[in-house]
Amino acid sequence: MSEFASRVILVLLACGLPLCGQSWETLRGLKPGERVKVQDSAGQEYSGTLRTVSADAISVETGKGEVAIEKAKVRTVKVRSSGRRVRNLVIGAAIGVAIGVTVDNTLGTYMRNEAGEEAGTRAATYIAPIAVFGGIGAALPGYRTIYRAR
Repeated sequence: MSEFASRVILVLLACGLPLCGQSWETLRGLKPGERVKVQDSAGQEYSGTLRTVSADAISVETGKGEVAIEKAKVRTVKVRSSGRRVRNLVIGAAIGVAIGVTVDNTLGTYMRNEAGEEAGTRAATYIAPIAVFGGIGAALPGYRTIYRAR
């Protein structure tokens, strides 16, 4: 992978990381019914719809029923965000470009020296991984961290 591609990927990943904890009060702005993921201090993750947020707990309706997690045990709360799909698509496409460059500079060079190449072959070396990884990135639902325990 080229140095430029690795730097681009690193910058894109760093843009999505929160740098500090957030206040529990930010959870008060959530509306019941929003899709959330709550991770507790034991590492257990609960995905579902938000039921309620109180001063000392958060309640989530999961597929197995309603779960209430005490504030002291909550590590992170993430809310589904459609804006993250574009970011995920860009990250996936960047990974596809890096893979395309790597394949072209290794296996592609060998194949050009040994057998020659057709015009479409080199284009497919780039287009296929960009499309595959960009599609995977866009298909993943994006979640935005709105609370992280300090």
